[in-house]
Amino acid sequence: MRFPSRIAVTAALTASMVAAVCGGPARAAEPALTDLTFGGVHNAYERAAYPYLIDALDAGNRMIEIDLWTFFGQWTVSHSNPFWSDNNCERGATAGQLRDSARNQQFTHCLDNIRAWHEANPGHELLVVKLEMKDGFHDNRGRGPDELDAVLRERFGDAMLTPADLMGGHATPDDAARAGAWPADHRGRILVYVIRGTAENDSLPTELEYARHLRDHPADAQVFPVPRGGYGATDPRQGYEESLRPWFVVFDGSAASFAGLPAERRAFYGDYFTAVTSAHEVAPALDPVSPPADQALARTRTLGCLGATVVSSDWRDVPGWQGPHTRTGC
Repeated sequence: MRFPSRIAVTAALTASMVAAVCGGPARAAEPALTDLTFGGVHNAYERAAYPYLIDALDAGNRMIEIDLWTFFGQWTVSHSNPFWSDNNCERGATAGQLRDSARNQQFTHCLDNIRAWHEANPGHELLVVKLEMKDGFHDNRGRGPDELDAVLRERFGDAMLTPADLMGGHATPDDAARAGAWPADHRGRILVYVIRGTAENDSLPTELEYARHLRDHPADAQVFPVPRGGYGATDPRQGYEESLRPWFVVFDGSAASFAGLPAERRAFYGDYFTAVTSAHEVAPALDPVSPPADQALARTRTLGCLGATVVSSDWRDVPGWQGPHTRTGC
């Protein structure tokens, strides 16, 4: 007759004690942030994508991308026009006020719309907001990293999942990420990251300016900067001054490049938050807007199994692919 090992007996006793104290079986721990895959639509702020920004959120998108211009001392949201906002954000600040007011509003109104959805959906899955700083920061016009922090903090407070939340007692975000310290308590939270814009032409690009701000003010910074370079044969952080490299732990680049990496190179990103774009372009290519739902879901799961944390495409007409998805069964 085989008897259970001491370890098995101890485990069983521990489980029964937890059940007795808690009134039921022990709950499984929430997956770590980087063990999940979230999907979202590219440029969800455009009216061609959704009539209103809240429609993008109600459609199940777990990542939304916003293009932000700052040159004229405003927070202007538009794809290609820096002079005035052109978007589906509206003036409503509560769920009851949305879908009922003028659109083409400033960035702060986009955030108000997100906050209204956030407050109407307590305990929602992590929401990722990707900001492309189209023409970069303009600190001399009151549109720098600290001002961005302020508008985010004012609207979301402790709901922001910040670099400091990741760091905990670690010295840098990189130390924390490599120690597996990404928070598991990400329900009801909002994570924001910034990338360099396509119209930047100054000597202080977005990611460099914000990384310095994060390094110098780690307790206050609200946003994660992303290094330039996407996914390739080398660590894109190597192009920055050494003191800044440990402050980059979020990466963003094309899904095709990420999927095409050798497995050992892709494993480097395993500790980090990895966003991949244009998922439809990975071979075999899918329809960029309306592929069959099962194909969009399969593509998202495949990229998740390769290690992607966020998968984006233009699949605004496709339901159910956004997840989040665990990597169980990969």
